Amino acid sequence: MNELQIAQQMEIVGGGVGTWIVCVVVGAAVYKMLFSRSGRVSIPKLISIEWR
Repeated sequence: MNELQIAQQMEIVGGGVGTWIVCVVVGAAVYKMLFSRSGRVSIPKLISIEWR
């Protein structure tokens, strides 16, 4: 059997760098929505949320 490289092990566990970046961005958006009275979160051509 071949041993897995560290990057492959992280993908199996779910700890890839891309996953962490997405989690940080989503967390920042949720934090902004919870603690501000009005604002807008948008990702062009995918999603746009505005609240007051």
